[in-house]
Amino acid sequence: MIFRSAIVFCFLGATARAADGDVSYTRDIVPILKHNCQACHYPGKLKGNLDVTTYASLQKGGKHGPAFKAGDAKSKILEDIKGTDPKMPEDGDPLPGADIAKIEKWIVNGAKDDTPTGAAKVEIAVYKAAPVVTAMAFSPDGATLAIAGHHEILLHKGDGSSLIARLPCEAPRIESLCYSKDGKLLAACGGAPAQFGWVQIWNAADNKTIASYHVTGDSLYGVSISPDNEKVAFGCADKTARMISIKDGAELLKFDNHADWVLGTFFTLDGKRLLTGSRDRAMKLVDLVHGQLIDDINKLLDPIACFARHPKQDVVAYGSTTGAARIYKISDNQGRTAANNDTNLVKELERQPGPVRAICYSPDGEAIALGGTGPEVRVYKADGSRVATLTGHNGPVFSIAFDPSGKAIATAGMEGEVRLFEFPSGKLIKAFVPVPVVARK
Repeated sequence: MIFRSAIVFCFLGATARAADGDVSYTRDIVPILKHNCQACHYPGKLKGNLDVTTYASLQKGGKHGPAFKAGDAKSKILEDIKGTDPKMPEDGDPLPGADIAKIEKWIVNGAKDDTPTGAAKVEIAVYKAAPVVTAMAFSPDGATLAIAGHHEILLHKGDGSSLIARLPCEAPRIESLCYSKDGKLLAACGGAPAQFGWVQIWNAADNKTIASYHVTGDSLYGVSISPDNEKVAFGCADKTARMISIKDGAELLKFDNHADWVLGTFFTLDGKRLLTGSRDRAMKLVDLVHGQLIDDINKLLDPIACFARHPKQDVVAYGSTTGAARIYKISDNQGRTAANNDTNLVKELERQPGPVRAICYSPDGEAIALGGTGPEVRVYKADGSRVATLTGHNGPVFSIAFDPSGKAIATAGMEGEVRLFEFPSGKLIKAFVPVPVVARK
């Protein structure tokens, strides 16, 4: 597969302009704070009333006053991290001398804020082959099908009849898409592996960007929007799950109880708890009021590759890299006892022929579709009986989406073609490549 990407992003801010030898807040200081300080000083855990997740909150400081004053080598943050027995990090190793020197130089030189403010130039990608489709989502009214492309999201009519719009994205790879329950917001996350994680939110009415944020130094997965449309959550390749404010990007939760990549998040129906799923085999339930783990809801059996929440109940179905698929109640697991009973297990579905890479509930919650290695997608009732088999895929399936009417299912993956199937008959309605492809010369 060959791409010729014509997307060019030029961020406003000193990160792109800084001369060699200058210390940049975004490039140099933020990674130090994230690695050493952010676990104890973020909106979900304001130790000492200090939040280090943004320039403004760091400058404001905590209960002992501002963390720094531009040009002042005796700023509070420097007092706390310097010396033979530094106060901070309180429970960690002292900062390396090079990191301390960077922070001191940045402050003494004026403590400039070079946080990126947006993309200065965006050009549409040109394709010579259909890209892998990593994510799809129907709008709640069924009028639009959002499809992940390369550096963009393509909005098609829900019946696949025409392309409506193309939404350029900074991230080369979009890992997850979702609409808010009321259809007002569209969110996407992804990134550039080992470079940056990215999340963006659009107003679905006019396709204008509401917010776009960099989060962590690696890709993001499994985006979800809170019921009040004020927060967005996602999993991270750094083994954390995070929740941020859509309005200003402030980090409201950094959940670091997983031991491997976190590939999915879902809010419970009341929005008070968050469910996370990871390759470490655990689905963890988090109390968002206190930012604390409630419990693992499942017995640790298989690496979780994907999961989907029931649209009307606090029930979740997951697919594993082993081909296993199970349905669980979203509840604490206190009844498991020393025997490690799987108390929340509702049903174990038929084992799939390979890893499950995509899973989706029907709008009424009565059916679950599973896809993976191909060439077929299987659809089951909640009791485990298979009701449909969707065939014809020429490679792994990475994304499945039910039309909100429940009468059609969209599937896509490695081959770059979207297929719409009638449900429950399994009849192919339409197949199309979601991107414009130019002929090779």
